[in-house]
Amino acid sequence: MPSSNNPMKIAEIADALGISKTTVSRALSGKGRVGEETRAKVFAYAGLSGREVAQPRPAAQGATYNLSLVIPKHFVRLDLPFLRKCMGGICTMAAQRGYDLLLCYVSQTDTDQLERQLASHKVDGVILSRTMSDDPSIDLLKQYGVPFVAIGRIDDDDIPQADNDQTGAACEMIRLLLQLGTRRIAYLGGSGTYTVNADRLRGYLRGLAEFGVPADQSLIRTGLESDEQRTDALEAVLERRPDCLLCCDDRLAFDVARELRARHIRIPQDIRVASLYDSELLVGMTPSISAVQFDAERIGSTACRMLLDMLAGKDVVKRQLQGYQVILRDSTK
Repeated sequence: MPSSNNPMKIAEIADALGISKTTVSRALSGKGRVGEETRAKVFAYAGLSGREVAQPRPAAQGATYNLSLVIPKHFVRLDLPFLRKCMGGICTMAAQRGYDLLLCYVSQTDTDQLERQLASHKVDGVILSRTMSDDPSIDLLKQYGVPFVAIGRIDDDDIPQADNDQTGAACEMIRLLLQLGTRRIAYLGGSGTYTVNADRLRGYLRGLAEFGVPADQSLIRTGLESDEQRTDALEAVLERRPDCLLCCDDRLAFDVARELRARHIRIPQDIRVASLYDSELLVGMTPSISAVQFDAERIGSTACRMLLDMLAGKDVVKRQLQGYQVILRDSTK
């Protein structure tokens, strides 16, 4: 057994017991679905080792004046205007308060980089750039007791979160599209693991329900994360002859519009297209794409300000919701 002078990392317990780091984190924090037998093994191993699991940095050690921004690993391969602008808002606010920003990449199965930052006390607080269901990063942050703020919705009122009104925006977009005469509105969305996608789908369904339009499940395709999935989904919904394609974000809307052009399907003459997130990608297209406008820089700044206020010992409103604007352009005329 290694020396008892160093705190035990969650990864060490996971390796020793042959289970995932997420399972260890949940067993130690008491959060999430973990069997009692597994929980007992984790506690027994940690106790028998003669070492303690890594704990939060004592206040006496002082501040690092570093913050960590956690980004999903697969975002590295994508050009996301939202993330760039959001990061800009965070950096500006952090700099105003004398803090620097570190980046951290995680996935649902790999939180090693975040755990290294927490275990080595490199950061005073953490911002999650995107929220997901059963997020192992949240379990890890709770275990280490490091203050954090989430950008997006989390079903835990105790977690500070800065969010855009995604459900309301999607519902409003549906209302406007229906007023334009569309009735068969197909929905193309990303993985429901991310709460932003779940909220946008909820708004789509709510908008249809409020106007008495039945939801046609054959026009709904979600979980689209690869080019192949997007192509297959587009072919499937086009066979159902929709009069509008509503995409969950700007990247998907851009790819869909490009694919329609390759198929010689005209926008908006043959089919309308709209997006639930706006960016320069859509404004510069021909035709320009109708979309929901959110202030990404502002939400980043808001999340960072919330975290810095928490670090300063101030009370913060736990959930801060920002508005939106629906912009109708040539793609829905």
